[in-house]
Amino acid sequence: MPAKVQLVLPGLFDLPLGELPPGLLDNKLPHLNRLLRLATPQPNRINTIDEILKAVLGLEGSAGLPLAQAFKQSEMHGPERLLLSQAVHLQAGLHSAVIVPIPNYEENLKDINIIINDLNELFKVECNISAIADGLFLLQLHAFSAPTHFPHILSVLGKTANPYIEQSRNILHWYQLLNEIQMFMHQHEINVERVRRGLLPINSLWCWGAGGLPPVVDAKPGWYCDDPILNQFARSLELKPESCSRVAEIDDATDSVVIDLRLLELLKTGVDKEPDPLLLNIDNDLLRPLMQAVEKHRCRLTLMAGYNENFELGPGARLKFWRPHRTLSYWAGDPYES
Repeated sequence: MPAKVQLVLPGLFDLPLGELPPGLLDNKLPHLNRLLRLATPQPNRINTIDEILKAVLGLEGSAGLPLAQAFKQSEMHGPERLLLSQAVHLQAGLHSAVIVPIPNYEENLKDINIIINDLNELFKVECNISAIADGLFLLQLHAFSAPTHFPHILSVLGKTANPYIEQSRNILHWYQLLNEIQMFMHQHEINVERVRRGLLPINSLWCWGAGGLPPVVDAKPGWYCDDPILNQFARSLELKPESCSRVAEIDDATDSVVIDLRLLELLKTGVDKEPDPLLLNIDNDLLRPLMQAVEKHRCRLTLMAGYNENFELGPGARLKFWRPHRTLSYWAGDPYES
């Protein structure tokens, strides 16, 4: 039986199609269009990174994906007290606060590090915050377990924080700590200066990825991904990450997961880049070898993009040559309309 390959490509169906160059969708994405034409759509209700990857790995429970435990630095605290953390701007509105990213520019990173160092000194009894990578930190709570309801930061940027704030009210120690951290950040001299210069103040932390190590996956799938956080998590599950550039090496004996977060990062983080070069790269370097593997009976492919449908493609799909041409534009509307 051909191997099962699950392609996780969030953001694909959220692209601003009207802003793409004319002809790109119809003429320059042949492998994506072939997949969307021949695949069988299946109803889907899973739309966040946490939910998709938990489904892919067969992990259960309502908590988010426990990414932070993969970065545990000592035996002083158990993984249940760890959170990944990133500085953000909470943009207050009339009835809600929207989570806005702080781009990882050198000037922003310098300001973030100053604020984090001051937070560490002021709240050293409650927690410790240590750097993992540029703009990414590990928060270790000293006296209570971390909340597990916060999803991956890419799933919430541009959305309101209110539902997560309301859930936090039920975790009194965490709610109080986060409020005190936000008040300190709001009044910090760095933010006073940033506001004077017309920059977004760095006034909150988004913390996510709490929870203990899940059971190690019995049947270890191939793992193809270039995201350092997800790859560190994969190693904690005794998986062996490979770059997405090696998907052509997927064989017919091992089920595999292929994860590409670049489209979602482009949409969510405000990076000043055009989506069309990335779409062309994904079509040629990712979808082309995967589609070839399907057509050579080496794998069955499922596209999971956080859309209201997943797309399943087996070796026999090429026989469905009678199906009409379908692009992202088709699925952006009502797919059941003629």
